[in-house]
Amino acid sequence: MKADFKKRYGGGKADTAIAKSLNKEFGPVMKEHMKYIIEHAEEIEKLLKVKAQVSEVKSIMLENIDKAIDRGENLTTLADKTENLRDQAQAYRNQGTKIRRKMWYQNMKIKLVVLGILVLLILVIWLSDWKDCSVKRKLFHIVFGGE
Repeated sequence: MKADFKKRYGGGKADTAIAKSLNKEFGPVMKEHMKYIIEHAEEIEKLLKVKAQVSEVKSIMLENIDKAIDRGENLTTLADKTENLRDQAQAYRNQGTKIRRKMWYQNMKIKLVVLGILVLLILVIWLSDWKDCSVKRKLFHIVFGGE
């Protein structure tokens, strides 16, 4: 009805018209529209309900799209954090391996030094010019455990 009114009186005629001056021309059209609305009230009511449902679904879909975009951003952030954590774990593993090797070498050095000192001590005792050979034998038995 609004479109029909604008089509007939849109050129400025409605703006300059005096109150109730368009009743004769547009009155029958209004009467027809009112009759149609009364006769098809159920259909119009159903149409209005469907329109309201479409509007509600549209707003829900827009909200879901916003949430999906937010989730996408959150997933991107989460993926970045995961990648950083993986890199940190790899660096920690590499550093742990280096420290373990360093400690093993240090431990081995200490063992070799102690072994060297023991061998040197045994050689010194063995080669020393002691008058009593029984001390050498006892020491040999203590260190090597045999006769």
